[in-house]
Amino acid sequence: MTQEELSKILRVSTVLIAMVETGQKEVSRNLIERLARRLEVHPSSITPFVFIDKNVDLNKLPKMEKTLIKFGERMQKYLIHQRSQNLKKYAQNKSLSSHKS
Repeated sequence: MTQEELSKILRVSTVLIAMVETGQKEVSRNLIERLARRLEVHPSSITPFVFIDKNVDLNKLPKMEKTLIKFGERMQKYLIHQRSQNLKKYAQNKSLSSHKS
């Protein structure tokens, strides 16, 4: 899915999506709520792992903390992959319906 497609689905600017992707702008609560609605998930299922610091050396963390972080990352990827299919279908349906008009 392109930034343009996602921005249309979420009704935000493409610039905002690009800035969030590149880390130039923090994700707002409003954006998380919009994304959650479109993914058909609760916003808290998106946010628990948003703040994982990629600069942290996981090998220096206690085993349990490292395990929880890795588990959280896998769960988030799975959730996003599964629910992104809904976004793609939504975008395709919107595109088809706009061509009919």
